[in-house]
Formats: sequence, structure tokens, C-alpha cells
Amino acid sequence: MSDFFHKNFILFCEHVAAGRHAEARAMLKAVRRGTAGHGGEPSLKALSGLLDSVEEREAELADLVAELAALRRLQEKRENLLRRENTDLRAGLRKGLQQAVALTANPAMRAVFRQAERIAAAPVPVLITGETGTGKGLLARHIHYSGPRAGGTLISLNCAAIPASLLESELFGIEKGVASGVSARMGHFESASGGTLFLDEIGDMPLESQAKILKALENDSITRIGGRKAMPVDARLISATHRNLEEACAQGRFRQDLFYRLQVIRLHIPPLRERREDIAALAAHFLQTSITRYGLPALVLAPESLRLLEFYAWPGNVRELEHEVERAALLAAGTLIRPEDFSPGLLSVNPAPHTPPPVSAAVKTNGELAGRLKAHPDLLRSITRRIAAYAIDSLPLEAGTTPPARIVPPIATQAGGSLRETELALVRQTLKDCAGNKTHTAKRLGLTREGLRKKLKRLGLT
Repeated sequence: MSDFFHKNFILFCEHVAAGRHAEARAMLKAVRRGTAGHGGEPSLKALSGLLDSVEEREAELADLVAELAALRRLQEKRENLLRRENTDLRAGLRKGLQQAVALTANPAMRAVFRQAERIAAAPVPVLITGETGTGKGLLARHIHYSGPRAGGTLISLNCAAIPASLLESELFGIEKGVASGVSARMGHFESASGGTLFLDEIGDMPLESQAKILKALENDSITRIGGRKAMPVDARLISATHRNLEEACAQGRFRQDLFYRLQVIRLHIPPLRERREDIAALAAHFLQTSITRYGLPALVLAPESLRLLEFYAWPGNVRELEHEVERAALLAAGTLIRPEDFSPGLLSVNPAPHTPPPVSAAVKTNGELAGRLKAHPDLLRSITRRIAAYAIDSLPLEAGTTPPARIVPPIATQAGGSLRETELALVRQTLKDCAGNKTHTAKRLGLTREGLRKKLKRLGLT
């Protein structure tokens, strides 16, 4: 009995291992008939239970395999969708950058964008300089998406926003076990390999990190913190700063060898006050962006609002202009954006508070204004009278008072006299008529007392 059962048990196990469950079950029936009455029934029941358990487990496994196959198909579908969305987003971003580039009418800015497009294919380091808010990040993105690395990753890091103790791990990565609970992590140089690494505000980078950046640029490789093996990287470096790196090098705050390594190509973005011809187009663009973003009704900048924007000095440059237009769009009571919709800081300054541009620049910007004034000697006097009359009409009247007479003091102007000279004469005459009382003078000119103080200082009358 034991030999017979042992021989059939081995064959049964072979059938079960090979997945021949039907043969195994038929064999159990044959063995049951052959051993009937010989006491093998308990063992056969155990083998039958084992076979039932194996079949159940294999059925569960088949269900899991089918579920995994369905999940894999779903994952592949989602991956394809993400690839298409990524391609569409990149195409949209490139189109948006091209539209932003097309907004400028300034010759200097157009030259900068042309240079950026010419060097986009060359993987050399680029240094972008300019004041805060001029659009250095936009230019970096334009370079990335205009070249063959557009399909790669663009990684941006603001060096001034990362503590010095964490900057190196962000740039170069870190190995597992360097500190308790620290796991291995890639740095931005690795993540940007095949693409572009944009280091904003590189002038604020600590000296010890500058040395490692220089080594990475020279060797095209990096070493993670705590690592011993150098890893090759292929990241195109674009850096930007609002600081004067030449002065920083002279003061020992920036490595001179790194400075020369970074500025293989150097692009400088002029401030917004030096390209006032771009303000109207930029304001219209930001206004439309705000309308779309916040679901606002159609809005239009009033002519006096546009003049206000064009006169302002914009210390915060394009970023400040964007925020001002966005604020005005949200606060506008109607469909027309008026000067009072802008921030008090914008309204409190006088037109062109900084040094006025030379006459030649004004002629280029405003057409043949100087020629028209020279050809029509009475035009300047007419403009002056209108300004003074508007200032008088705009005075707030107290109850029971009558408007002051619209009398413009005689101002001796020459046909070729400048607007500044006319303004100077007007202020002097008004001060004289008000017996030097600055409060009355400010009211007569339609200014606040603080505005008059700034105007007197600018005109050299203090």
C-alpha cells in the first residue's frame, strides 16, 4: 500500500507543479478506487484539499495578473496623454515666449533677443545682467526653448532664496547616509542634464559654492555631497544677476575666474525706464492676461492712465508694471481703468521723476514734437494755458466759494523754449502771485503740498 501510494504521490505532485490540475484530480479518483478499503482515504482527502487550495490560489493569481495588465494598459495610456500634454505645453510656452518677445519695440531689446536666438544652439554659459524685474528669467527661457535643448528639462534655482548650508546639496545632490535619516537625492545639475540649468541671482552665491560651480563647468562633472565618484553631467548653464559682478570681484565677494567662465556670452537687459515705447504694449498684454486669469469683463486703459504709466520711472521694472496693471484691473469700478485705480505710490510721484531724457531721445520717441513747436511758436503757450486752466478747474472748492478766475499769468516763452523752462516759469509766477505761500501755490497748481515740494526740488527752486 505504501509503495503504491508513494509512487502515485510523486506523480500527483508533478501534475500539480506543472499546472495539470485536471490530470491530478483524475489521478486522485483512480487512486481512491485502487486503494478502497486499504485505509488511504484520509491522505487522499488531504491531497484533494491541497489541490483545491492550489487551484484557488492560481485563480486569484490569474485575476491579479489580469488586473496588473489592465493597470499597465491604463498607465501606458496616461503616459501617452502626458507626453502629448507636455508637447502641447512646450509648444504653447514657446508660442507665449515668442509673443512676449514680439511685444518690444525697443532697438536695444530687439538686439538682445536676436543675440539670444543666435547663441541658443551653442551649449556655452550665458550671463544675463539687468535690474530686478526686467525679465531675465524670461530671456533664459527664451534661450532654452529656442535651441536643441528645448526637449530637455529647464531647472531654475534662485541662489539668494536658498540658505548657504543647503545650496550645495540642491546643486550637486547628496549621498545616502551622509547624515542620520538622509536618503540619496539628485541635485539640479543631474536633473538638468540634457537640458538647461538657470541660476538666478548668482551674485549672491557663497564663495565656497562658487568654487564647486567652477569645477563642474571645467570638468563637465559633479560629485554629490558625501560621494567619492564624479558623475558626468551635460547641463547648459545660464546665470543671471542684478549685481555688478565686476565690483564684486574687485571686493573679493565673487571669484574672478568664475566670472570670466560664466560670461562667455553676456546679455544685458535695459531697465523699463529706458524703453518707454514698450510700456503701452506691455500694459495691454498684462491687462488681457488679468482679464483671462480672473474672468473679468473687457477692460480698457483710459488715455490719462496710459500717460501715467508712460511717465512713471518704474524702479521695479516690468514686474512692477505687471502687478500695477493686475491691481488696477481687479479694482476698476467700470470697464475703463482710470488713474485712481492704480496704487497710491504710483499716483504720488510727478511725471518723469528721474532725469529727463535728452531732447534728441524725446524727438525720436515723440516724432517731430520739437520741429512742430519750432514751426508753431504759439503752440507751447497754448499748451501751458490749458495745463494751468485744468489745474485751476480741478481745485477742490469749499462750500460757499466761487471758482477762481481762469487767469493764466503771462509767461515769457521763446519759440524754442523747453517744456521744463515753461514749467519753471509757471511755478515761479504762481509762487509770486501767492506771495510765497506754498499751500496756496500747491492748490493753484493742482498739487499736494508734498507734490509741490518735490517739484520745487526738481526744478531747483528750494
